[in-house]
Amino acid sequence: MKKPYTRKATYNEHLFLAADAYRPPVANQFFIEGTGVLDHNKWQAAVEKASAANPGTRLRLKGHLGWSKWIDSGITPPVIEVDGSNWSGTGPDGAPFLMKQLNPRDSHTCEVLLIHGPTPRIAFRTHHAVTDGRGTFTWIEDIFRVLNSLEPLGSTSTLSDLELVRSIRKEYRTPFPFDNLAPAGKAEGDEGGVTWKRVEVQGRFKNFLGQIAVLAAKEARKHGSGPVRFSVPVDLRRHMKGARSTCNLSMAIYIEVKPDSTPQDISDNISRQLELNNDCLIDRLDPLFRYVPQSLITSQLTKRVRKIHQKGLYTSSGVITNLGSVQASAFSGGGFKGKTAWAIPPGLDASPFVCGMISSRENQTMIILTMPRVLATNNRMDIILENITGGLIPA
Repeated sequence: MKKPYTRKATYNEHLFLAADAYRPPVANQFFIEGTGVLDHNKWQAAVEKASAANPGTRLRLKGHLGWSKWIDSGITPPVIEVDGSNWSGTGPDGAPFLMKQLNPRDSHTCEVLLIHGPTPRIAFRTHHAVTDGRGTFTWIEDIFRVLNSLEPLGSTSTLSDLELVRSIRKEYRTPFPFDNLAPAGKAEGDEGGVTWKRVEVQGRFKNFLGQIAVLAAKEARKHGSGPVRFSVPVDLRRHMKGARSTCNLSMAIYIEVKPDSTPQDISDNISRQLELNNDCLIDRLDPLFRYVPQSLITSQLTKRVRKIHQKGLYTSSGVITNLGSVQASAFSGGGFKGKTAWAIPPGLDASPFVCGMISSRENQTMIILTMPRVLATNNRMDIILENITGGLIPA
């Protein structure tokens, strides 16, 4: 008899659960825009088969603190039809369905939305405590395989981020102080939550992440002097020799952008850190978070968010992630043809700038920026995006 899929909840996942309890949703949200029809029956059947092959998308949380674990519920993630006729796809207005919390104890942790409107869209939403961006993508690929009468490739690995990184590096990283400038400056008001905006730029860009980092740092230095460091998520699956997994397998490296840094400097720095496996470094106290009650973490998070916004200094200036090139046309099936693919990078009140980039069509790139609402006032998000896109140099 096949052993049921189960794994321990890691400290990273524990923190995501606390962040979601503080300000939901903390979710990965990946979108395909295209043409054609969205047939609910076909999608439900495809999601059922693909999810059975990737049981990490059917998880429910059991237990508490360091003894909590994920167990395959056996319940297929729902396929939900929603009205997107008033949603442009460039921001949160008109899309209340993207604010729904995915409850890991009482309901499902993943779902598919068929968004009806002038532009048919499909949204794949996954709780970040259950999986990361690459894990979500693994599930999506298999759903489309089924829609095209292919067998899903599946994934059953339960190897956790902590197990993987500690097998590679035993050293620890020293946490950075709360001294980093934010690209938008200081917070205004006390409105909680985050907002986001998507823009499209034409062309291909060399050292794209490096260009974004340098331009964002330039924005930060308009508001003062001090360090500017960005977190760059790294997919740990690069250490697993092609293994498929829906586990949370992303860890960050950190890049400091100095006033004279160039995009090439940033790219070289990232390459060096990857050669040294710096993505496998964690803080010494990180594993202990599994034993801290969620209520205490959320209470401390509330105090920390208030304090860092008042000071205008953060443990990092933000997060920059490049999803690279994705062939949107490959996401077709069941009467639907994909034209554009993009994702909203998950944002947190404590992270002043979360920027994601993805290319899914020839000579076209999407930039999606997520920021706390208190930092996006007075059109600051629009201004930052205009200055960044205006400063990009095509290859």
